[in-house]
Amino acid sequence: MFRGVRGAVEAGQGWYRTTPMNWPPNEECPCHSGTKYKRCCRPLHRGSAAETPAALMRSRFSAFACGLSRHVMDTTHPDGTAFEADRAAWERSIQTFSDGIEFAGLEILSSDIDGDEGHVSFRAMLLHAGKDASFTEHSRFLKEGGRWLYHSGTIE
Repeated sequence: MFRGVRGAVEAGQGWYRTTPMNWPPNEECPCHSGTKYKRCCRPLHRGSAAETPAALMRSRFSAFACGLSRHVMDTTHPDGTAFEADRAAWERSIQTFSDGIEFAGLEILSSDIDGDEGHVSFRAMLLHAGKDASFTEHSRFLKEGGRWLYHSGTIE
């Protein structure tokens, strides 16, 4: 298992991160897909467009896990509920959230695409201070300029 890169420590099945880090390319992707990071979320973190809303959802989960707040920001629709105009404050907010979370797992429950709109239902398994902070969300994605963007989500 992955150990010791820039403040990450093993904690159960997930990862607790204290600083932004580069995930080792040959390790399992932090989105818990079972695929190596270099073949899963890394290309999206480096700017490639996600082919599906589900792929974008996975890349956003792993971006939170790795402290890649700019990926989260850059893949958020400007008309969406999570968008913030003050990018510096938004980045700090994402980092504050991510710093104390153990990203224990991600399960895509369903995904569909209808033209330039897609939906993904997922379960994010998270721990905060050793306590379950998991949630299930139904997310909406919109495609603009050939790229999927996260628009909004409803927690179930």
